[in-house]
Amino acid sequence: MTLGPYGLVAQAMRGMYGIRDYEDRPSQRAMATAVTTTFNEGGVALLEAGTGVGKSLGYLVPALRWAAANGERTVVSTATITLQEQLVAKDLPFLQRALSDQPVRFALLKGWRNYLCLNRLAAAQGAGAALFDDNVSDDVAMIAEWASRTKDGSLADLPTAPRGEVWDEVSAEPDLCGRMKCEHYNDCFLFKARKEAAAADVVVVNHHLLLSDVAVRRQVQNWEDSAVLPAYKRLVIDEGHHLEEAAGSHLGSSITRRALSRLFNRLERRGKGLLPTLAAKLSGKNDLLSVASMDLLREGLFSSVLTARDRTQLLFELLAAVLEQQGGGVLRLTESFQEHDLWRNGIGDTLKELLNEIDAIAKGLAMVQTRLESDQSRLEELSSTVNEIRGVTRRLQNAGDALMKGLMPPADGPAVVRWMEFQGKPTPHERNLAVHCVPLDLAPVLRDDLFGRVETAVVTSATLSTDGGFQFLERRLGLAGSTSPVRAAIFPSPFDYPRQALLVVPTDLPAPNEQAREHFAGVTRHLHDLAHASDGGLFGLFTSHRDVREMAEWMRGQGLSGRWPLLVHGEEPRDQLLQRFRESGRAILLGTATFWEGIDVPGDALRGLLIAKLPFRVPTEPIVAAQCEAIDARGGNAFVEYMLPHASLRLKQGFGRLIRTATDAGVVVLSDPRVVTKRYGRALLNGLPPAQRVIGAWGDVRGQVSAFYRSAR
Repeated sequence: MTLGPYGLVAQAMRGMYGIRDYEDRPSQRAMATAVTTTFNEGGVALLEAGTGVGKSLGYLVPALRWAAANGERTVVSTATITLQEQLVAKDLPFLQRALSDQPVRFALLKGWRNYLCLNRLAAAQGAGAALFDDNVSDDVAMIAEWASRTKDGSLADLPTAPRGEVWDEVSAEPDLCGRMKCEHYNDCFLFKARKEAAAADVVVVNHHLLLSDVAVRRQVQNWEDSAVLPAYKRLVIDEGHHLEEAAGSHLGSSITRRALSRLFNRLERRGKGLLPTLAAKLSGKNDLLSVASMDLLREGLFSSVLTARDRTQLLFELLAAVLEQQGGGVLRLTESFQEHDLWRNGIGDTLKELLNEIDAIAKGLAMVQTRLESDQSRLEELSSTVNEIRGVTRRLQNAGDALMKGLMPPADGPAVVRWMEFQGKPTPHERNLAVHCVPLDLAPVLRDDLFGRVETAVVTSATLSTDGGFQFLERRLGLAGSTSPVRAAIFPSPFDYPRQALLVVPTDLPAPNEQAREHFAGVTRHLHDLAHASDGGLFGLFTSHRDVREMAEWMRGQGLSGRWPLLVHGEEPRDQLLQRFRESGRAILLGTATFWEGIDVPGDALRGLLIAKLPFRVPTEPIVAAQCEAIDARGGNAFVEYMLPHASLRLKQGFGRLIRTATDAGVVVLSDPRVVTKRYGRALLNGLPPAQRVIGAWGDVRGQVSAFYRSAR
């Protein structure tokens, strides 16, 4: 066997790292067998692979063997950049060396806007002062110099990220691409990547690109040819517990004030932009065609852009006023929204006026283009700029559609969840505000237009099952009652959790949903004592940024940040925090959602976790509220069917940060007594790895925490 103790993988590992670094993993071989069966027989496999199984090789080896035998590629989709990088920088290059009996071809594919367009770069350089403000011209020169030496031409390869408005003008866009007709086609970074993907055995993408491909195929009803991705029939979805969330973001719609402003700025901003560029090219021409086109620009397009920008400003100011009236940063929109005073006194009319002006921009541009078509040489001279304006206009029309879906959807349309929210930190000039609309039930779309379109689909993660089964995931992904065969299996971690980990549940503090202040005080005691027992090396995992900030303030007030380096989510970029944490070996990192999963800190640097409370989703979040209402409306139990499974998956993810190798050891303190006082708690605890359990009053159990660390040293 390829993955057996004497197989090619073992031989390669021994040759590269020495025999001590090879660990036989029976659970990995069992997973690979399940994947192979699914490739051979078709259908969908839901495979939970615990930490340490080595799930990436468990699906990559069968996918590569299948490619060699059948000439079919497999698309592998991940949720995080971290896993993407592991696959293309470590796992696949290793298998390229290890599988000496076959070729191994792989490619990483990103979305269009990640790549530089050489044609647009040339046009931006030629437009000069009419397109850009003086203070960003250096960015264009920097990109041009980089373009001459970069190998992949992607934004991630740039040493310094350019300003957003500059990348907007030079990045690849599908509706502006001349494809084989472009003079730069042979040197095009995007099509080089797509050619590599078309020839690859494994194409690595992320969930967003995968779902973008589904959205395009749904729109054009093309399931056989290339779309965003090359055509494929074999699919592996790693980090599969994030698939539904990614589907919502790409099969719904979103628009922000900042995105609309950037589109208008691309057309005109303080005398710069695409319209001034077109005007500059038309100026100085005295022929009737140029004069007439210039008049239409000045009297039509410039005027419509100015009015539309004003309408946008007013619309989002009114929407912000509604949000501020509600006293929160998020507001779910229901049918009653159109009865709001501000809707009647401005929002509805302003929305219609904005859409009318966007329509006027599109019609004005069409008239300019029609006039230019009467002079073919002039049209060729101006075609690049006209195409750019047309591309922005299409995006403005799409933005208008998104506003309509979010603010005034059709009464007879499918059930949706709508909300608006403030995003990010307030800027000196404005707060960014977003309007969202997501289908309420994504299961039919995923069933029919993702899983139903492939012959093999493997969905895997370290956390897929809840309460020992896969019913929750099957319902959410549209696989319950599917006509395709669905296989499910759990491959437990090979780690010796009873020896390597201690799970402590203090019982002498109130539940956080009953006495929040008293509960928080208990958590501070637990963190204080755990830090002394472990000498740092801790993650404190919280469910809100407010709790993170409050705990950081408490620790600093107690002087604990002087004894152990304190790293706080939100005070520095995540990657920088993790790097400092790994380098310190004694740090305490306080974090929320992004630190519950996708974080890999093997070794002694991370030797303890404090989980402040059970990670239930916020019941007032728009999607959560709508899903729970729908479940209750059909006579179900929203807590059991929705809230509890989500909490179980997140809790397992959080716990999984601690033990990453066979030599790791540490303590997890779960400071929420509901796992022992509530009936549902047993299922949550049973879903966690089989670490040694210690349950009792903190004063009685903290000695065992100290003893565990003494014995582990």
